[in-house]
Amino acid sequence: MLDLRRGAGLQRSPLRSRLGPRLADLCGASPTEPEAVTRSKVRATLLALAADMPRELHRAVELAYALDPAHAYLRLDRRTDRLAAELSVQQRTARRRIDEAVARLVRAAVPENPVEESEPGPAWHVHAMNALLRLDTPTPELYETRDVVAIRPIDRITVQFSLPRRPGDDAPGHDVRPDVLYGARIRELTRHHAGQVFRLTLALPRILAPGERHQICVHYRVPEGQAVREHYVFQPLTPCAHCTVRLRFPQDRGPVTAWRLDGVPPRAVDDRSPGPDRLHPDAVGEVTSAFDGLQQGYAYGVGWSFPDGAGS
Repeated sequence: MLDLRRGAGLQRSPLRSRLGPRLADLCGASPTEPEAVTRSKVRATLLALAADMPRELHRAVELAYALDPAHAYLRLDRRTDRLAAELSVQQRTARRRIDEAVARLVRAAVPENPVEESEPGPAWHVHAMNALLRLDTPTPELYETRDVVAIRPIDRITVQFSLPRRPGDDAPGHDVRPDVLYGARIRELTRHHAGQVFRLTLALPRILAPGERHQICVHYRVPEGQAVREHYVFQPLTPCAHCTVRLRFPQDRGPVTAWRLDGVPPRAVDDRSPGPDRLHPDAVGEVTSAFDGLQQGYAYGVGWSFPDGAGS
């Protein structure tokens, strides 16, 4: 990780030869993939490892490795000057902050000893997320497949799914029925925020070692007759390298207006005005949208509307 920050940081080529075997495995980087794909994976992994650091150390990681697009092509000494200016400290203090942040990254990526579940910091991150939402079934059905990477030894993960009510929906029941198709078992299901957020604790088939990848597929089914809002988004809790969202619409509802939601602030997701980036269902009624280098706190997915204005 030390060599990776030198010069132009993550922007310096060739990138793959500077990763080292452990970091390459942690990121899921392949020697045959394009460098842009590798760069996106490494960026997401470094940000995931830094997710729970104090603000100034998280910022030190962004500037040390040239992860911030606004300063991506500055050399390390200029990026260090930038950190010093932002923190209102001298350059030598900024260098110490960078050294401390890098040391924390190394400890998070390569723990010396097995850790207790209560240890702070992310224990895993999502390398890739693939979602299929079927609206052509009697009731909406969602399939979420996650490729997760362990940062430290883990035997469970927690995923969250929100199903907010549509405006004006005051029906007494509001539910979703989750199941795991493969890769884990549901250990616990809890509900939050008036029953509109569902948190699943998933038991893994074995303890994953740091850097080990594992795939899990969770299936959600909405009870028949229950209305859903006309969008699906994935909002990563830690950075994610890649996400693909596919929607399958019924072919007997007339033309569907669909649009891409790319890095949208969560409060803007419910904006019912069709976005400019339109998606057109194909001959079997499907739209697909792919996203790379997803950022924590933003939403990625697809919005839609039916010609009669009614939900599914």
